[in-house]
Amino acid sequence: MRVVPLFASCLAILALLALPDARAADPERELRLQAPANARQGTAVRVTAFIDAFAPGEEPEILFSWLKKRVRARAVRDGTRWRAETLVPVGVNAGKKLVVHASTPTGAAKADARLSVAAVAWPEQRISVNKNYVTPPKDVLSRIKAERARSAQAVARVTPERLWEDGFVRPVPGVVTSAFGGKRMFNGKMRSYHRGVDLRGAQGTPIRALAGGEVVLAENMYYSGNVVYLDHGQGVISLYCHMSSMNVQPGDRVRAGQVLGKVGATGRVTGPHLHLGLLILGEAVDPLSLLAESK
Repeated sequence: MRVVPLFASCLAILALLALPDARAADPERELRLQAPANARQGTAVRVTAFIDAFAPGEEPEILFSWLKKRVRARAVRDGTRWRAETLVPVGVNAGKKLVVHASTPTGAAKADARLSVAAVAWPEQRISVNKNYVTPPKDVLSRIKAERARSAQAVARVTPERLWEDGFVRPVPGVVTSAFGGKRMFNGKMRSYHRGVDLRGAQGTPIRALAGGEVVLAENMYYSGNVVYLDHGQGVISLYCHMSSMNVQPGDRVRAGQVLGKVGATGRVTGPHLHLGLLILGEAVDPLSLLAESK
């Protein structure tokens, strides 16, 4: 992780793009970005914006642009400067070069961070399940459609408040039994890539919140079984699937590490485990990439 001065050459990772505004040349309006120069497909990347000595009485709000989506992030005092952070997704199909853009609402300054994205050779996994979870009976199709609509609405939430600032916690201690990103063949039929990780857990093992957040869904779904969706702010949503029981309900605020429910085998499963998912701006990424950066 490194910080490159805003006025570095065009060959640097961070570069100043001055706007036609007299204030853009004001050193008090200098905006810097801190971001990794490299990332792997399927990971979450932390980006931090800094503004030094912002105008008195004017609290900045940073606008991060990524994959044609925008996240407004509230800035906080950090010594003599302001700081704002967000997470951006590098999806399983991300190209080799992606760009992060941040600017103040006034347009007085902006900067770009360019990430070099490394491709990943995703594995293939063959799974045998009840045939009703590959070709659902007609009488459950309307249920599945309604559940997908509620799920889509939940993961589309993007708020400026950052609730994940208290760090990231492994929800269960078990090892990974099915990694993120693999192509999944159910009963010999290709259905999708794995949009989360499966963590080993005995029936009844407590499941803890990945980070602080607000419960936006807690219900039984056809494929996911008993599932909880947590909104961590700024378009960051975590999912906890196949639970035997749930301890929370929509509207609850939880802290990192708080117990949400227990490991189970509900929905489309072959045995008890936790499927942990993470979506950022609607893009699925490996939740364990956040745990790795927290070490």
